[in-house]
Amino acid sequence: MERRRKIAVKTVANYMRQMGIKAQRVKPYAQTTIDSDFSKELHNILQQQFNPEQPDAVWVSDITYIWTFEGLVYLTSIMDLYSRKSLHGYSTKLWEHPM
Repeated sequence: MERRRKIAVKTVANYMRQMGIKAQRVKPYAQTTIDSDFSKELHNILQQQFNPEQPDAVWVSDITYIWTFEGLVYLTSIMDLYSRKSLHGYSTKLWEHPM
């Protein structure tokens, strides 16, 4: 029969530090995209013309999700294709990892 003992988290942390062991945190899965068939809805209005002749004629954007120590954040950026300068960047905390 196996004996079980209670041990403080700080004691385990001290043992791990002495042995050079670090915990590996597993990121929980978060669904960030809902798959959908956009082939009927989207149209290629640029026709591969990525060099407009005037400012503010064509803007492009992209979104990404970034894992941080505080949780998952959403980042979007918008760029004017004429000047190739980023117009906006915005970040919002989406999901917080429970500690």
